[in-house]
Amino acid sequence: MKKNRLSVLLSILLIAAFVLAACAPAATPEQPAAEQPAAEQPAAEQPAAEQPAAEQPAAEPVTPAGTFPVVNEKTTLKVLIAASNGVSDYEENDYTKWLEEKTGLDLVFDVAPNNADEARQKLNLVLASGELPDVIINFNLPLDQQQVLADQGLIVPVDDLIEKYGDEYKKVLTDLPQIKEVSALSDGKMYAMVDINECYHCSLSQKAWIYKPWLDKLGLSVPTTTDELYTVLKAFKEQDPNGNGIADEIPWSASVTGDWHGNIDKFIMNSFVYNNDLSNDRYLYVEDGTVKAAFAQPGWKEGVTFLNKLYSEGLIDPEAFTNDATKLKALAENPDAPILGFTQEGWPGMFLDWGGASGRWTEYVPVAPLKGPSGDVWFPESPYSLIGNGKFVITSACENPAAAFRLADLMYNFEATLRNAIGRPGEEWDYSADGAESIDGGAAQYKVLVTYNEGEQKVSWNQAAPAYRSAAFRLAQEFNPDDPLERYLYNWSNELYAPAGKPDMQLPPLVFDSAQSQRLGELNTALYTLVDQMYASFITGEMDIASGWDSYLAELKNSGLDDFLAIYQAAYDAKYK
Repeated sequence: MKKNRLSVLLSILLIAAFVLAACAPAATPEQPAAEQPAAEQPAAEQPAAEQPAAEQPAAEPVTPAGTFPVVNEKTTLKVLIAASNGVSDYEENDYTKWLEEKTGLDLVFDVAPNNADEARQKLNLVLASGELPDVIINFNLPLDQQQVLADQGLIVPVDDLIEKYGDEYKKVLTDLPQIKEVSALSDGKMYAMVDINECYHCSLSQKAWIYKPWLDKLGLSVPTTTDELYTVLKAFKEQDPNGNGIADEIPWSASVTGDWHGNIDKFIMNSFVYNNDLSNDRYLYVEDGTVKAAFAQPGWKEGVTFLNKLYSEGLIDPEAFTNDATKLKALAENPDAPILGFTQEGWPGMFLDWGGASGRWTEYVPVAPLKGPSGDVWFPESPYSLIGNGKFVITSACENPAAAFRLADLMYNFEATLRNAIGRPGEEWDYSADGAESIDGGAAQYKVLVTYNEGEQKVSWNQAAPAYRSAAFRLAQEFNPDDPLERYLYNWSNELYAPAGKPDMQLPPLVFDSAQSQRLGELNTALYTLVDQMYASFITGEMDIASGWDSYLAELKNSGLDDFLAIYQAAYDAKYK
């Protein structure tokens, strides 16, 4: 399923970075011990020589690693959390109650909206207020934003906490030692706990889908090249594949909001140039150690030229640049007859009722990466998207950071991971019986008892907590023939998309200093707004590609592209060279 994750732009917290310069909470003043009166001595007796008092070891703030509860006295932790889809309540949530019972902690929540922009605004306001929570969860703070907060002393490093109190997280770092490299800041320390989700289909998620019954009726095959796609779309438009005698077929449409990789460029542009949408650094990639922007490459021009040809012949829906996910689904699930031929999404449930009565979810099939005119294909594959940075951070206001860390450490436990993502054992999931078959045909360890959806519930956090979903964990899910989605996604990803994957071209997580972050914030909006506007203008013919390409490149340069790429290159060289 779609990995619930907030798409956080580079510009977040840049305004807050200035506001916060003098907002770090003051240290709690130490209270002097109450003075005790000296004991009176009898006049005839001399007091015995005083012996230095033996030093008493300081009491540990938490119980030893791996033992529960984590505190000996009820301790309150204030939690700022970004809401996940469908979670109606965190205070009375079954996962929350389990965490509290297990740890002895009382979790008090301040919940940010389940909307990227509104969540960012909430976080900025909280940080600027100086009234920090103890922990911040599910904002997935990129390294540059962590660096700003660390420089201002607002979040604390976790390396020593891991060493002293780590139990589950030490196992994670042993299995995935690269976490240290990709999550360390400029001082070499880690300031956040990461979310690990080795989701076999998420790292290859810029997929596309086509309506197979139309292909069968017209005697066509699933396209393998951009030329074949053109032939198929033209047949969809002209040969009435839904058989209703009306030219109502929409060969290709898209969604720009409320989806996962639904924009029209996400799949197809990889037939012309490496087109990354698997990280916050949209359109950026690495080739031979050099950071490049896809939207400034000759392949980008070739791609928009191809799309302009399709658009001019009515093969691309004019509303593809404005549709939301609801409108796209209405095309595929049209009750009279399907009218959508081809689209792109991270998984088909974004534009279909997965498991729905119409049965359309069984009729749209995946399209492997298409070879472009050069015969090449680049497909984004990101090993870094499996490690979600900034999932759980401890602030400098936390009076018991060891307890906060122990809470996070527990979240990587096998049972905690399932409770966070799915719900209660025996209700939403259960342990598998001996001999049960897993997704990949091995031995299953657990089975999911409910069909995935994002309707309102308060039994799980729907992936808002950090967790350790390794590849072995994911594949240990029991295969359910009545709900085969996970096996389908696994097979599709491995058989169709992985062979074209280019993980070496994916830009890894980077650390920017405050000056670099400020400059990127100034450049980011202008550049990406220009790219998105010109992309649509080229495809729709509002701007002629042949005569307008050079002026587009000049405008990118005037908008600071060279400076933009230089900052990324410097950060890449500093961390990975």
